[in-house]
Amino acid sequence: MQKLTISVEKNVEPNLHIAHFEGAFDGSVKEPLVELEGLISGSPNKTKVVLDLKNLSYLNSYAIGQLVAWHNHLVKIEGQIILAAPSKNVEDIFNILGISALFKIFPDIQTAVESLR
Repeated sequence: MQKLTISVEKNVEPNLHIAHFEGAFDGSVKEPLVELEGLISGSPNKTKVVLDLKNLSYLNSYAIGQLVAWHNHLVKIEGQIILAAPSKNVEDIFNILGISALFKIFPDIQTAVESLR
């Protein structure tokens, strides 16, 4: 399984960040999460984060817990977290667990960003 990497584009627009995930999000490697965690936890009100899941190959309960925690934090500060381009596998996991009810899910980054305008 490919280790998780996350690259973050900060302030693509004011208070809008895009995080690109690649590999397996399973909690085995915490280092890639540090920058995104700091960005989310230190966010000003109304911060929006788009998670690009196009290259995410796997996620487990640890990952789901992180996504829900980020969602809850951003909602408290009137922000949003939006998911973009999940694979069918990943989207199926969201649907089975009922997680898709928490998140807006879009087929690509462009559509996700446009929805926030």
